Amino acid sequence: MIDIFKSFCSTKVTFNEVEWAAMEKCISVKTLKKNQHFLRSGDVCMKMGFITQGSTRLYFLIDGVEVTKDFCFENNFTGSIASFQTRKPALFNVVAMEDTELITLEYTVLEGLLAQHHCWSNLIRIVLGHFAIRKENRETSFLLDTAEQRYLDLVNNNPGILQRVSLKYIASFLGLTPETVSRIRNKMVNNSLLRN
Repeated sequence: MIDIFKSFCSTKVTFNEVEWAAMEKCISVKTLKKNQHFLRSGDVCMKMGFITQGSTRLYFLIDGVEVTKDFCFENNFTGSIASFQTRKPALFNVVAMEDTELITLEYTVLEGLLAQHHCWSNLIRIVLGHFAIRKENRETSFLLDTAEQRYLDLVNNNPGILQRVSLKYIASFLGLTPETVSRIRNKMVNNSLLRN
């Protein structure tokens, strides 16, 4: 598991063995069972998690209804960046959609690491940039794209999502009803069959 995280880091920044040893002292391994929470709304996000296997769903609970904010899969971080940075309670929940293995980093430990090793500051800058771009793309998609285009983008950018995530969560993420997502999916399947 730690090798997966090291490999991910090496694709983003350059580091030497001393810098990696410092990082290794700061990380922990955590396993979540399906439906186990990594973070609950109202709690401060004390750790960010890097998913080595499995997936999480980020969701708000609004009037008793779960509204999906995002999905996180392998080789991505999960948690609440806002809560982690500000030390204020998170506004959403993070739950494992399947048995999930994570590498976790605690806020206080990470601060010390970043102060001592420039390469890890670069990694955090790159990861935060990824989150910002993803957020902007999602906002733009909601404003400019059709329901069909949002569905296609989700499927194309997340291979295997249809096998790993239930229809109701995909619909919630897209801001659609499950029936609408079913119609879109059926239409696309029928159109692809007609073209073949």
